[in-house]
Amino acid sequence: MHLFEPDTTTTSNGSRPLLFYVIVTCVLLLITVLSFPSKALTHMSGELDKHLKSYNYGTKADDRWIMPTDNEQQLFESMFSAFYQQNWPLAEEYASQIGYLVIQFSDVDTNKTYFLLQEEHQLPSEEFKGGGTFVFNPLGLNAVLQAPHPKRDSFTGSQSIDAFLHTQSKLLMLAGTRRDSSHAVSECTGTNYSASDVAHQTESYFQIAHEQASNFDDSTVFIQYHGFGSTTRSKLQSQCNTDNDLMLNLSEGVRYHTNDNEHSILHLLRKNVEAGGKIKACVYGNNTKSLGGTWNVQGRHSNGSVDSCHTSADASAKRFIHLEQSYGVRKYHRDDMAEYLKQALTQYFN
Repeated sequence: MHLFEPDTTTTSNGSRPLLFYVIVTCVLLLITVLSFPSKALTHMSGELDKHLKSYNYGTKADDRWIMPTDNEQQLFESMFSAFYQQNWPLAEEYASQIGYLVIQFSDVDTNKTYFLLQEEHQLPSEEFKGGGTFVFNPLGLNAVLQAPHPKRDSFTGSQSIDAFLHTQSKLLMLAGTRRDSSHAVSECTGTNYSASDVAHQTESYFQIAHEQASNFDDSTVFIQYHGFGSTTRSKLQSQCNTDNDLMLNLSEGVRYHTNDNEHSILHLLRKNVEAGGKIKACVYGNNTKSLGGTWNVQGRHSNGSVDSCHTSADASAKRFIHLEQSYGVRKYHRDDMAEYLKQALTQYFN
């Protein structure tokens, strides 16, 4: 088979003209170039925890979070879908169109390789949009750890990073800015939350990533880290009948009683925390009636809400934990919480 019609023209010594070989060479080069992605993966190595903890989330009311356009959301969805299915070249093709990088990161502490979706331009760059960072562990347990308020809920950013590495979960999701970055308010769940609060914002990359991970495998579980202050702690202590300042409020994001003996990730985590003897673990709907995360749009989606922005879920899919923690737990017992979660995940998936 010939790429071109046979050329009978020859030079005086019987050889083909130089132009023929130039054309063939150019065609082969073009085929070779088109067979590769337009941009290669970014490779990094070092201490992954330090890299992730170095992010700048901005300051209160700085308006650095930018709501993505419909087109940007579609591109992000395509990018994240390829990323989650480990199609790195395709993910990079989409990433280059919306200012993201696909990074292959060799972590010297765990001797494992992780893959990151990270904005190309970080603060204080004017091109920063606050879309967030997503870390994939190809060999991880089927759990997703989320920090929608990595700075405003003190220590939950660092806590989620350490827990992700300690438990070796599949995916880590970090919001891009503080929850109170925006002056504008979210259209979801009333007018109580800033537009930049991704736990109450469906028009965000954070929500798109959650939906993709949730829809991809309905056996995936989600742990979302939150924190409460002293006023709320007093209320919860009264409801849960405890005077322990170290306490949790665990919720599946729905308003009803759950069976303490069921094989759910929530109650397995509760039991491991209680066995540790340091922290009081209360359950929304069983012990408490406050701070249940029923307005959390990620929980609503995984629990099958017909409209995550405006409507609470009617029932729990047993996949999502809204994990509220007192300040003392977040500051002094992050390692304990990571170990309790590791035990719970091991028990759950075994």
